[in-house]
Amino acid sequence: MQWILFDKDGTLIEFDQSWMKIGLQLVDDFIDAYREAIRDPEAVYHAFGVKDGEIQPGSILASGALKEMMITFNQQVAEDVTPWVEARSQTLVDERVPENKWVEGMQNTLDTLRKQGYKLAIVTSDSKKGVDQFLNHTGTASYFDVVISTEANAVEKPDPAVLEPLFNYDDVKPETVVIVGDTPNDIQTGINAQLGMTVGVLTGVGSSEDLNHADHVIKTANELVALLNTEA
Repeated sequence: MQWILFDKDGTLIEFDQSWMKIGLQLVDDFIDAYREAIRDPEAVYHAFGVKDGEIQPGSILASGALKEMMITFNQQVAEDVTPWVEARSQTLVDERVPENKWVEGMQNTLDTLRKQGYKLAIVTSDSKKGVDQFLNHTGTASYFDVVISTEANAVEKPDPAVLEPLFNYDDVKPETVVIVGDTPNDIQTGINAQLGMTVGVLTGVGSSEDLNHADHVIKTANELVALLNTEA
């Protein structure tokens, strides 16, 4: 393996609760905007996996995949609300104040991986603004050769096309890449793109059961160094 492709939130840094707040706010705003077409607001919350004001693990909102959310939004009102959802979600993301708290020991792990000769990259559902905030806050822009963010109307995980910026960088081969993430979408991205290895971590929203289609599941990405040494 030559490349390690990290998800950001829940993998490199502790899962930012502001993402949960965005998800809940988006559903609340949707119910307000389409109140005349929605017969039962509680059914909408149930469809998105919201219970007692909390997003449930394994739910559509917890996955962070906007395309999946879009299908559910449209089903609630039997019409295409894509433009409204995309615009509102982008506004909420742009207004987000990120926390950017490292998973303990993660920066040292990145240093070790770089010293061992691995090239590092990021693929995230966050916007470029959010990623730039993370890189600037942590002073780690130089750590990553490729950074892939997700803007409105862009390809997103688990579509393998999301990784084209990586594959187009110095002709990177999929079989030389390890993807590391905390959600089923991260793992499915690796499978769809036929990457060399998929690794799930338990520092975010995914459970061991959620990540059981990964090649390996580890507690934190700090265990990646030992795992790669074993696989070498």
